[in-house]
Amino acid sequence: MRTEVDIVATVDRGVRHRAVGGLGVRVTAPGHVQLIGTAATPLGGDEIVVRIEVEPGAHLRVGSVAATIALPARDRVDSSARWEILVGDGGRLRVDPQPTVVAGGSVHHSDIAVGLASGATLDLHEHVQIGRAATMTDTTLADRDRAGTWTGGLRVDTDGEVVLAHRLRLGHGTPAAAAGHRAASSVFRYPDNRPGVVHATEFAARLQLAGGASLTSALGASVSAARRLADDLELDALAVAP
Repeated sequence: MRTEVDIVATVDRGVRHRAVGGLGVRVTAPGHVQLIGTAATPLGGDEIVVRIEVEPGAHLRVGSVAATIALPARDRVDSSARWEILVGDGGRLRVDPQPTVVAGGSVHHSDIAVGLASGATLDLHEHVQIGRAATMTDTTLADRDRAGTWTGGLRVDTDGEVVLAHRLRLGHGTPAAAAGHRAASSVFRYPDNRPGVVHATEFAARLQLAGGASLTSALGASVSAARRLADDLELDALAVAP
């Protein structure tokens, strides 16, 4: 199944949207939308494309009402999601969906491509976990549930200049899995000139990027643990910001 979602935020006409396939869009408040699952997706072979445009001066917040669970189909295990995001001058966008959970041996690929005007503002959150449960007593079921992989890419351009080109892989056979990390949480912010910081004991850091942006990323045994690490780094940085 192919799912396509288009969301456009405007100053004078509110939010326009269109969706076909396994996702729907609900406007829950002015400038606030939620993605809602209308069918089981992504299964093996499924493709999801989400296009978001924030016109100059408009504000938009995008979330989701439930986690996205990637599962294999009978004849194939791979699925994909692509987000294409544009934010115009003076536009403000916050994207913070519920986690993506890759389970049952699924292989899921995610790519986010962002184009920003120099006067735009973006807070972009992403949370991923391999396997549905943090702990399982049945090791056979746990191994089967956690046999999947996730590959995520994030590319951000500001006025045509590359601010970030980042790629991460989680799951079976990865160095992260060997270290006991099945989940990741990240936050990209623009503009943001706060200094970076590296966690003293955990796999977590907040990096100051060239071009006036930041990327906070954390690995953990579960998505709640990774998210907590990322949130702590963000809160610490906010506390000392001038």
